[in-house]
Amino acid sequence: MSETALPVVRPWRRTGREFPCSVCGKMFYRRGSQIARGITKTCGAPECKSKSMQGDRNPFWGKDHTPEVRERISTSRLKYRKKRMAPPKGYRHTPEARAAMSAAVRERWRINRDKMMAHWNNKPTKPRNEQRYRYCFTRWQRQNWTDTKCLWCDAADDLVLDHIIPVMCGGRNEQSNAQTLCQPCNLWKMKHVDRPLLLAGLGSQGG
Repeated sequence: MSETALPVVRPWRRTGREFPCSVCGKMFYRRGSQIARGITKTCGAPECKSKSMQGDRNPFWGKDHTPEVRERISTSRLKYRKKRMAPPKGYRHTPEARAAMSAAVRERWRINRDKMMAHWNNKPTKPRNEQRYRYCFTRWQRQNWTDTKCLWCDAADDLVLDHIIPVMCGGRNEQSNAQTLCQPCNLWKMKHVDRPLLLAGLGSQGG
């Protein structure tokens, strides 16, 4: 039996060239297609691209539209504005019909004014202590009450504002009930402190 011939691996050839960055001086490689399009000025870093397009190096620096282009821009904007403000297509009421509809609405208000006002004002207002309570800290509270490090492990990253007494156990959104924890400590507290506290309260109530 003849030995199976192995496939010939063609060596990888770099068809492009290396160029020095015009801003930082770092050498970078560009393919042949990029060289044909003229992408050889900078290494591609955002700061280098920004600096390479500042001032007189920007191809649009100091240039302005010609009067013909300005006229075309203003005309296109006017056409778009007219198209956007054009009345919708289809049936439209005549001025007499619109006037009759307005008179009917005013007459209805004159006759049923008391009933309509009573319907608007019959919504009972709850006392302040019975109104809907906000369970999450507000943005202002998180910005002003959050400390610079975790109260438990002194971590300075991924900080959250936590309720010392959880809301499900009666805790309020007050500064005396707020503490700064990192996300891992907050998750540990939810699992090993808040949840057992809730279950203990439900058990004492016979739940």
